[in-house]
Amino acid sequence: MGFTFHIGELRVFFPYDTIYPEQYRYMCELKRALDAKGNSVLEMPTGTGKTVTLFSLITSYQWAHPELGRLVYCTRTVPEMSKAVEELRKVIDFRVEVLAKELDAGSEAPKGLAAGHILAVGLSARRNMCVHPEVSKEGDRERVDEMCRQLTAPWTREKKTASCVHFEKYESALGQQSQLLDTGIYTIEDLRVKGMDKEYGWCPYYAARRLIQASSVVVLNYQYVLDPKVSLASSLGGAPSLPGGKMRAGGLSSIEPSIVVFDEAHNIDDVCIESLSVKLNRQRLDQSSGNLTRLGNEIERVKKEDASRLQEEYKRLVQGLRQAGQIDEAMADQLQSPVLPEDLVSEAIPGNIRRAEHFIALLRRIVNFCRRYLHVERAQCEGPLSICHKLEEDAEVDSKSLKFCHERLRSLLNTLQVSNLEEFTPITKVADFVTLLGTYSQGFTIIVDPYPEAQGIYDPTLILRCLDASIAIRPVLKRYQSVVLTSGTISPLEMYPKILGMSNVVATESFSITMERKCLCPLIVTHGPDQVPISSRFSLREDPSVVQNYGSLLEQLVQTVPDGLVLPAAGGEDWRG
Repeated sequence: MGFTFHIGELRVFFPYDTIYPEQYRYMCELKRALDAKGNSVLEMPTGTGKTVTLFSLITSYQWAHPELGRLVYCTRTVPEMSKAVEELRKVIDFRVEVLAKELDAGSEAPKGLAAGHILAVGLSARRNMCVHPEVSKEGDRERVDEMCRQLTAPWTREKKTASCVHFEKYESALGQQSQLLDTGIYTIEDLRVKGMDKEYGWCPYYAARRLIQASSVVVLNYQYVLDPKVSLASSLGGAPSLPGGKMRAGGLSSIEPSIVVFDEAHNIDDVCIESLSVKLNRQRLDQSSGNLTRLGNEIERVKKEDASRLQEEYKRLVQGLRQAGQIDEAMADQLQSPVLPEDLVSEAIPGNIRRAEHFIALLRRIVNFCRRYLHVERAQCEGPLSICHKLEEDAEVDSKSLKFCHERLRSLLNTLQVSNLEEFTPITKVADFVTLLGTYSQGFTIIVDPYPEAQGIYDPTLILRCLDASIAIRPVLKRYQSVVLTSGTISPLEMYPKILGMSNVVATESFSITMERKCLCPLIVTHGPDQVPISSRFSLREDPSVVQNYGSLLEQLVQTVPDGLVLPAAGGEDWRG
C-alpha cells in the first residue's frame, strides 16, 4: 500500500494507493513555501486527508534536506493529537519499508537511522500522561499539577519527605544514557505504557519534555507554542535534531530552520488574544492580599533560619533576568510568563525590588490600588499609559519596575521553595497584569465592568484585554523558518496574515474537493431512526444514543451510495471507503 512520486526534485513518500488532486496541489504549494523559507496559509476541506498530506510532504522534505530542523505540529485536542501521530506512523512506516526494499535490491539507499527512521513524540498535560498510582487517580488538572510538584520539587527530594518513583527513574535514566528511547513514533498512550513498564518505568510527562529536544517531529497542543503560561519555547528551540534524534553541535541561531504547523488554525487569533489577557476581581484581589501576607511571613522565617538564601537571590538579581528565578524543570512550566522583549530579559532587576520585603511592599501597594480602581458604578475603559500614570501618582509605584514583576515573583517563589504554586495563583495574576501593563503601551486596553455577569449583580471586574493577536505569535514568526496555518475553514485567507502580522507569506491557497460529477446532496439530519435527537456538539460526542444513531445513519448510507464515501473523522483525517 502506498507509492512514491516526485514534486520537482523532491521525492514524496505517500502511504495510500491513491492521492486526491487537491492533496497533490496542497503539497505543491506547501513545498513552494518551504523552498522559499517563507510562511503559508492553506485551506483544504475536512475529510480530504489534510493531516497525511502535511506529514508526507514535510517529512519527505526533512529526509531530502537533513539541515532542516524539526517539525512542530500543533493541534487542539488530545484525540486530534493521537490521530495525527497515528497518521505520522503510517507515513514513516511506509518510508522505512520502501527504503529497506531498495537497500535489499542493492540500490544506494542510505543505511541505519537515515534510512527513514525518526524520533517523534506527542506531549500533553500531566493529567493525561501521569502514571503515578495515586496522582493519576485525580481528575482535576490543577490538583494533579500540585501533587506532582510536591513529589518532584528539588527541595522535597533533598529532604526525602516524599518522592515519585517514576520521576526518580527518569532522573536515573538521564544519568545513564543520553537518549531515553530509540527512534520511533510515540503517542501519549505509548509513553504511558513505557512509564508503567518495568524495563523503563520513568515518568512519561518529563520523558516527553526531554525527548522533544531530540525529536524530528513533535505533536502537541498549540497553546504550548502560543500561550506563555505553558510555553515550551526553550525545549522546542535550540539546535535542530539529526535523524534519529541526535542533537547537532552548535547553539541557537536567530532564525531556526524548523517548521511550525498550526492545524485547525481558524481560531488561532482568539488563542493569541486570550493568552495575553488577564482578569481580576475583588475576590482575587482579596486572595492576593492573603498571598502577600503568607509570603511576608515566609520571608521573615527564612531570614531567621537561612538568610543566605535571600542574599544569594539578591546577587543573582543584580546579574539580570537570565540568572534570576531559574526554577527547576519540575516547576518552570507552571508559572505564567507574559511575553517579554528580548532586550528586557538581559536587563538587571531594578534596585527598588531586589530585596524580597521591598518587592512584597510594592505588590501590596499595587493590590490596594486595584481595589480602589474597581470602585466604579459604570463601565470604563483606559489605555495602559493612563493606568501607569495613575499607579505612579496614587500608589507611588515606579512604572519602570512593573515589567519586572513576573520574573521577580518567580524568583521569590523559587527562593522560598514554594511547591503549591496554585495557592499563589491570585498574586501571580496580579504580577502578570502589571508586567503586561508596564511592557506594552499599545495593543492593550483596560476595562472595568461593574456588572460583568448580569444586570443588578455588582461584581466589578478589572480586565486587561489584548487587542493585537500578533503580540503572542510574534516570537514564533521571528524564531522559526516557516510557519504554516491550515484548516478546513480558514477563509478569508488574506485576513490571517494581516491580523497576525505575518510577513513573507509565500502561499495562500484554498483547495476544494475534486468531484468528477455533480454529486452533492446536502441534508440536515436532526433525529435518528429511533427519533432520538442527534447532534455534533462536543458535549454529546460520547453520548451512547448519539453514537448509535450516527452509526446506523452511516450504515444505511453505505448500503445506498454506490461509489463509496469519504468520512471526516474526529481528528480530521479521511476514512476512505
